[in-house]
Amino acid sequence: MILIFTNKQDTHTDEVIRKLHKKDIEVFRLNSEDLLRKYKINLYIDENGLWNGEITDELGRILNLAKLKVAWLRKPDFDFFGKSAESTEEQFIVSETKAFVNTLYSIPSIKWINDPFIANQAKVKFQQLLLANKYGVKIPKTLITTQPETAKEFFIECGEEVLVKTIYTGNVTINGMNQGIPSRKIGKDDFYKVYKNISLSPTQLQEYIEKAFELRITIIGKKVFAVKIDSQAHEETQIDWRLHTQINPHSIFELPAKIEKFCIDFLEEQKLLYGAMDFIVTPNNEYVFLENNPFGQYLWLEIETKIPLTEEICNLLISYLDA
Repeated sequence: MILIFTNKQDTHTDEVIRKLHKKDIEVFRLNSEDLLRKYKINLYIDENGLWNGEITDELGRILNLAKLKVAWLRKPDFDFFGKSAESTEEQFIVSETKAFVNTLYSIPSIKWINDPFIANQAKVKFQQLLLANKYGVKIPKTLITTQPETAKEFFIECGEEVLVKTIYTGNVTINGMNQGIPSRKIGKDDFYKVYKNISLSPTQLQEYIEKAFELRITIIGKKVFAVKIDSQAHEETQIDWRLHTQINPHSIFELPAKIEKFCIDFLEEQKLLYGAMDFIVTPNNEYVFLENNPFGQYLWLEIETKIPLTEEICNLLISYLDA
């Protein structure tokens, strides 16, 4: 049996489960929002150090944790009450439930794709840029600062044109709705009006790099799949294509051997089995690494281009059943 830890709305998991069932592979879906309401949990160690554990879903299906070999960490949502924890009691329950989740992550006999603790460090973008540079791949000049005058010097150094990007998440919840925060290109007309506010919070600035097109590169195990995104075809997507993905032309793309090897080597050094990388390709045909998401989305690429990513995810998961 394969465990998939995700949320109720995750269509990636829906597709993977369909394919795995066609291959006669049993799957246990653990939806994080329902962890306290629709699942029963037991973990036990006896005086001799022998242990067992199980999770039972609302249909009475039992996941034997002691026999579980592989789990896919897809996209859990830790909103256990259907809302933010408000009372002291709710906050304590959330804390203890997250501690159980970390216990689940830490069971040494389970192979997680990706390992949650490793991926949590690997998702930090600053160290990703350092690693890409180590491999000789071009990266954007980057500054994270709380100092307005330092930001001003960087802005001038970059020709008075920079990209403002979030350091970690590009999503916030406003009035109960999850909304994306796009990267924003800032010129001198705007920068000098707002740059002193940088003292309020660490802020990330990057040199703005002209694009011919962009790439989303999905790495699954040792296999690399690249999709070209013609982000410059529409004004709405020229700076940040993510909020208008559906209007971008997509096509399967053949990477240079050097970039393909970099993708494999990068994941190996980060101890990851899955990654979703973003690259810019400049008008001069330079490949510029932006970031790698160890939990990145991919299903829309398959819908747009028929690239077989779901099949490859299934193959990777199955490969650890007999490992």
